[in-house]
Amino acid sequence: MSKQNGYDTDSGHILSSGHDLKKLAEAMGWRKMDGETYIDLFERLGHTVQQLPDPSIIDTVHAGGLSAYAQTLEVSSQEELKKKLKELAIKTVNEPIFQDKKKIETFPRLANFFYHCQRLDRFDKLTKEVEDISEYTWETVTCKRNLDRQVEKLFNIKKDKAKFKEASEKAKSIWGFSDKDIDALRYFVCQTRHKNHNPSMNKAIYFWGTQKQTGKTTIARTLVAILNGDKFENAGKYESSLPHELQYGAHDLPLAALYNAVMIDESLPKEASKSYNIVKQALTSSSARYNRKYQSVKSIECKRNYIFTSNDDIGDFIQDKEERRFYAIEMKTKPKHTSFEEIYDIWLQFCVNAEPEEDWQMWYNSFDFVDGLATKDMEEVINEMILQKEAIFGIGGATYITPKQVADKLFKNEPNRAQKASVKSAMEKLFADCRTTSNASYYKVSMCYDIAVELANTMELVPDNGEVAQDLPF
Repeated sequence: MSKQNGYDTDSGHILSSGHDLKKLAEAMGWRKMDGETYIDLFERLGHTVQQLPDPSIIDTVHAGGLSAYAQTLEVSSQEELKKKLKELAIKTVNEPIFQDKKKIETFPRLANFFYHCQRLDRFDKLTKEVEDISEYTWETVTCKRNLDRQVEKLFNIKKDKAKFKEASEKAKSIWGFSDKDIDALRYFVCQTRHKNHNPSMNKAIYFWGTQKQTGKTTIARTLVAILNGDKFENAGKYESSLPHELQYGAHDLPLAALYNAVMIDESLPKEASKSYNIVKQALTSSSARYNRKYQSVKSIECKRNYIFTSNDDIGDFIQDKEERRFYAIEMKTKPKHTSFEEIYDIWLQFCVNAEPEEDWQMWYNSFDFVDGLATKDMEEVINEMILQKEAIFGIGGATYITPKQVADKLFKNEPNRAQKASVKSAMEKLFADCRTTSNASYYKVSMCYDIAVELANTMELVPDNGEVAQDLPF
């Protein structure tokens, strides 16, 4: 770097004032002559340092205006970004250079920016303008940039298989996770880190259990904090609600659009079953339609990496027979006493040292689907058909029977569509070989009865609560 009279002649930076003549020249569209420095250019055009406004104003015009300049600012929150933009705009309105009518047009593009800020201020729109710019910039640029940096800082280590195994064994010992649970958690961790991950292979983790103090919420908060490169005490910023993530509010922005992983606590109760199809669609999408206030609707990137916690079985929410988008982990017992510091360290070592399988599709397919209400209803029908085999398939009745006729016998009132569907599924599962060749809706009663008798021998009554437990051979 060469210096001349307080200038950096290579970059055009005025050392004493902080002005960058290179940025000014580019903003103004000036062209240097051969062998000319930016200082030479500035002086050839007859300008002096005294004619220049605050360097931040030149930086803003060079960047392309407030919106573009906002993207260059290093801030830790939207509020901080809004504050800096407002300070800049007010500084521009009050800039002494622009109050001098003889000097204001010296640099037309800088003057235009002054007029823009002045007009906003005169019509009381300055605050609204910087709020809109800060909100949009934070949501689409700054937050993600900060997130990528802090995640990279935390995860930029050499993977250690021994540390991952040690953390896995501790997790199994303290919370009782199975090997498959650990593998599912590893899948989820690697999923959040996988660039251009296929959203159709998203797996959401669902911690549930009626027992209190099992650690499901603590683990969920710890995981989302680490996967966002953060500390446990900051986990709250990554916690959302199902209505917010599904954008029930007209202007809701899903936290999944901002962060790598999001926790949804006390979620998916039975009463939320009507939103099941919307949840399914959201979990396997990679974008969201965002309707910002007073702005046009835009499509934004949205990484749907969710950890759910609930007291309810996921099967009470799922309306289909089975669901591939969730991996459910039931938390049944209180864990061994472990400090928050140790909990964080266990999952930190787990996350930063987790490595994916080479074949993502095969890995995804290795996890069992979660049974839904349709499967539960079918299993209840199976139990009832076996228990009531004499009344339904007893000797002396008709030769053939249909699922509708079975439903009429099982349900005293006229069976509804869901009940008929459950009976049909149950009969297809149990008595597929009993169908007639001429009509698949007709089943041979005697064959159904023989199978029901055989299955009844595998069932046991649980004496303490009267429920039926079964170990059926299918």
